[in-house]
Amino acid sequence: MSVPNRPWIHRTACGALAVVIALATGACGSDRHTEDGQPATEPGAETSRVDNSEAARIVVTARGKLAELGLSAAVFGVWRGDDEIVLGALGGSPLGISATPDMRLRVGQPMEPMLSTVLLQLDKAGVVRLDEPIAKWVPDFPRADKITPRMLANSTTGIADYVTDPEFLKRFYANPMLGWTSREILELANSRPPLFEPGTNWAYAHSDLVLLGVVLEKATGQSLGDLLEQHILDPLGMHQSQVVLTPQITEPILHGYTNERDVFEDSTFWNPTAFLHSGNMNSTVADVGRWVRALGTGKLLSDAQFKEMMAASTAGLGPLTPQKYFAFGVAHFDDWLFMNPAFGGYNGVALYDMKTETTIVVYATLGPMVDANTDNAVPMGTAIGAVVVPDRPPHVS
Repeated sequence: MSVPNRPWIHRTACGALAVVIALATGACGSDRHTEDGQPATEPGAETSRVDNSEAARIVVTARGKLAELGLSAAVFGVWRGDDEIVLGALGGSPLGISATPDMRLRVGQPMEPMLSTVLLQLDKAGVVRLDEPIAKWVPDFPRADKITPRMLANSTTGIADYVTDPEFLKRFYANPMLGWTSREILELANSRPPLFEPGTNWAYAHSDLVLLGVVLEKATGQSLGDLLEQHILDPLGMHQSQVVLTPQITEPILHGYTNERDVFEDSTFWNPTAFLHSGNMNSTVADVGRWVRALGTGKLLSDAQFKEMMAASTAGLGPLTPQKYFAFGVAHFDDWLFMNPAFGGYNGVALYDMKTETTIVVYATLGPMVDANTDNAVPMGTAIGAVVVPDRPPHVS
């Protein structure tokens, strides 16, 4: 899930700071020691092996943003090509315990281009054609004879976004532990009139991704988890990532915190199927970085498929332009790819610069006074972008 934080794309403090850093020297985040070699267990302790000036500037920037934004914790990574510049963690998770870069988190929106990548691969194999009406697989879905998998991936179907439905929000906040099925979600989406005729406009809708997942499962006879493992996780060696359609998450965990229900609470185990039913994935910031690099280089696609995925195919629809558009699960701002996941106290941002092959991934958890209606990881990610690509930093608004 994401929340609104810009006009054209729909996405729904602790005083003591800790930092655990692993640099391109190959250090791993779970090996936490202070400069004198002692284990770092207190959230106020700083640990670092910063012998790289660029990495040091990134850490200073991230630390400043954590304090400025009043966040509880953040994990972050920066890569240039496949070379790791920095992998780090700040703050406490759970509160009072130093966060570490190897903590598992809920991935959210970066999974959308994973579904699109699977779709493109299945299109090439002749299993799911991009422009074939989805009536072949979901004949009873309204307007299924006009909606195509490409439209689902591009958010051009006109299906109402169930996440913005007041009835959904009422039911969700009454019991955020409740599990949801794709059928329940799509029934809710169809309870409101469509926004426009399929393919004639653009409006981001979580409903599209849920339905795309259903289509892929019906077309292949495989679960979405198996499809993502076969087409994405295994080929990329993402061994710390797992699709789980329950609140289950493996230790160590980056704990989510939020004040969305007017009380500051641990939201780590809110049921992700309410928002992430298109394939909830638990992962680490390093594995997410691995995926973003593969996405930005087209590693899992042919040259023709990659060109199609990155093309400004939706420009001219609604507010989209050749410089700012959304296609196949990814927002494009000039040469920057942009994803901004947000769900239940987890805020994230993933950025990839096509020119310099720079990847930035940040996941943060909220503090008591933080506005939960915006993605608070975005300012940290863009500030880091200004450090690592100073002549052309990301402008994602």
